[in-house]
Amino acid sequence: MRSIMLIAAAGLAALSLTACSDKHATEIKEGAKAAGSDIKDAATNIKNDPDVKEAGTALKESTKEAAGDLKVAAGKALDATQEAGAKAGVAAKEAGADANREAKEAGQDAKKEVHEATR
Repeated sequence: MRSIMLIAAAGLAALSLTACSDKHATEIKEGAKAAGSDIKDAATNIKNDPDVKEAGTALKESTKEAAGDLKVAAGKALDATQEAGAKAGVAAKEAGADANREAKEAGQDAKKEVHEATR
C-alpha cells in the first residue's frame, strides 16, 4: 500500500512540475487526493474482508501444522542417523577386531614358517 501511495506521490510531483497553470495543478492535486482516498478505502476494505481474514487464519494454522510436521520429521531423521551411526560404529569395531585378529594370525603363521625354515 505504501508503494502505491509513493508512486501516486511521485506521479503527482512529476505532473505538478509539468503543469502549465494553477488550474491544472489544482486538478492534478485533487485527482491525486481522490486516488489516494480510493486506494486507502480499498486497502481498508481488503483488510476488513472476512474472507481475507479467514485466509490469513488458515495460513497461520497450516504454517503451524507444517512446522510441527517438520519438527517430527527432523526428529525421525535424527533418530535414523543416530541408529545408522551406531550400526556403522559397531561394524567398524567388528571390522577392526577382525583385521587385528587376522594380522595376529598372519604374524603367527609367518613366525612358524620362519622357525620351520631355520630349523
